[in-house]
Amino acid sequence: MPTNDNYQERYLLRIDDYEFQDSEGVRDKFLIVLNRNEESAYIIHTLTTSNPNGFNPKSLGCTTKDTIIGENGYTFKKDTFIFFNNNLRKESISSFSKYAVENVKHKDILKKEIFKKLIDCMLNSDFITFEQADILTKTRNKI
Repeated sequence: MPTNDNYQERYLLRIDDYEFQDSEGVRDKFLIVLNRNEESAYIIHTLTTSNPNGFNPKSLGCTTKDTIIGENGYTFKKDTFIFFNNNLRKESISSFSKYAVENVKHKDILKKEIFKKLIDCMLNSDFITFEQADILTKTRNKI
């Protein structure tokens, strides 16, 4: 069972056999912890792809390419898109207990400036709710 320490703000995780909330299957998935308290965490998933086309943040999300995003030098090998539409989720910390500890891989901690850029991009998105914007703004102000 994973410990609560695996789900801290700015953590980039890869979960093997991640179970999608829409019950549409299971696959390995990257996620970023955006905000965390004792009971829950706001997370967002990333999509790694070889698609070279960028996306408009107002319509879909943010992108990163050839950028060192982690404090320990982590970078994605492919273009990485972070979609906001139905992708920013608040999940209870206890819900992560369904993943075996060996399936939760801590990849890195996002650099503060990268994390701020991600939050800024989300705050400019049409798909962020008022509640999400409030949480993200508070998180950004703590950095």
